[in-house]
Amino acid sequence: MTKSAILDYVGRKAGMDYFSVRMHHELCKLGVANTLYTNFEVPHDLGVRQVFTFELGGVSKAKATLRHALGILRAFEGIRREKSQHFIFHYFKGGLREALVLELARWHGQRIHLLVHDVERLDQSTPQNWFKDLLDNFLRRRMLGRGCHHAYTFSQAAADELLQHAPGLKDRLTVLRHGHFLDLPLPVPTQAQARKELQIKEGTMALLFFGQIKASKGLDILLEAMNLVHDPDIHLIIAGSARDVDPQALIQSLLDPSVQNQIHLHNRYISDQERDALFKACDALVIPYRRIYNSGVLMMGLSYGKTVIASDLPANCEIIQNGVNGYLFEDGNPSDLAQNILRLKNDSKRPTFEDIMNPLRAQHSWDLMAQQMKPFLGH
Repeated sequence: MTKSAILDYVGRKAGMDYFSVRMHHELCKLGVANTLYTNFEVPHDLGVRQVFTFELGGVSKAKATLRHALGILRAFEGIRREKSQHFIFHYFKGGLREALVLELARWHGQRIHLLVHDVERLDQSTPQNWFKDLLDNFLRRRMLGRGCHHAYTFSQAAADELLQHAPGLKDRLTVLRHGHFLDLPLPVPTQAQARKELQIKEGTMALLFFGQIKASKGLDILLEAMNLVHDPDIHLIIAGSARDVDPQALIQSLLDPSVQNQIHLHNRYISDQERDALFKACDALVIPYRRIYNSGVLMMGLSYGKTVIASDLPANCEIIQNGVNGYLFEDGNPSDLAQNILRLKNDSKRPTFEDIMNPLRAQHSWDLMAQQMKPFLGH
């Protein structure tokens, strides 16, 4: 029997928990004896092992590093005990920490499978640091080189750019279809209850910007569009923790005072229950990203049956058909985004629930993703 291990130390901290659990379950259904090592537990599933501590902050860097290292050691202790053959790793960036983990996997005789989520991090550091860039380039070549048994991206756009950095992966790279989140919505609250809880007035169109707030996510583009829309019946909810931008400062600097009252900012970690209420309450999800290779947030919005307004980046265009299951606007153009927001409000032929759901059911099932991976998990 093929045995594999998924290592996910991000897990519940940034919404990777659902992704990893579904992949774990679907691989098991295909006869792969898989174990997931992460920072949470799943009741009645002994194949999910909590080896990392789930922390939201307030811990010193030294203590967090020590806890992370202990979690890695516990994971590889389990890998040795289970006699795993394949090591599946969420690859977000190619730094020293990731390189050490993959070296440990090699020392344990694992065939390494990289789930490449963020090709953006393969570029130079910001601010530029020549020594760090040199080290990262060396480590990246090693991680993406012959030691990598197989790599996977979640869009053709990501695969094309990854091959620019690592052309040797050409015959060891597969594009997976990101799985949907159709079974994620909770029974309660209902949409009406969620809107009441969030104090969204009847007749108000609520837009949602959800997820980690960083410069590449284009929140400033969305705020400029809200200024152009200038409609008191259109409100914007911003929910997620800020990383490299100050959302409150953006709101104050980019918006007219009257429009600022239509912005609802939740600059913090969003729990699963809060996320559920936010997606149910909103009328549309806005993805104004400047750069993206795959988006779990986009898939989540579609899975809640919400219309998505997204920038026309190649990865978004692989999922959104303009006017069919969502709307696309010109990347970086606040005016075009504003027109699409008004189009959503006034269009009597906006995408229907089935227009949004049918492509998800047909093209983005988790069992399909596992079936794509299974041939590379042979002995």
